[in-house]
Amino acid sequence: MNTYEKVFSDSGNKKVVLINDNSDPSMWILYVYKKILFFKKKIKTYWFSNKDQAELFALEYVKNNS
Repeated sequence: MNTYEKVFSDSGNKKVVLINDNSDPSMWILYVYKKILFFKKKIKTYWFSNKDQAELFALEYVKNNS
């Protein structure tokens, strides 16, 4: 099973990643991680039903929260 993963932002103390797993291709999940020392903590999760909406939201999220 291949997983689609695209990193939108990896700067500062936050990382924004879009993931789609082939086991459930209809779900696009956007994770927001906060870096703490050597670890990353998942602080937000957003679910989408199509790739275009997820990518648009990710770009706006990075733009507004950077």
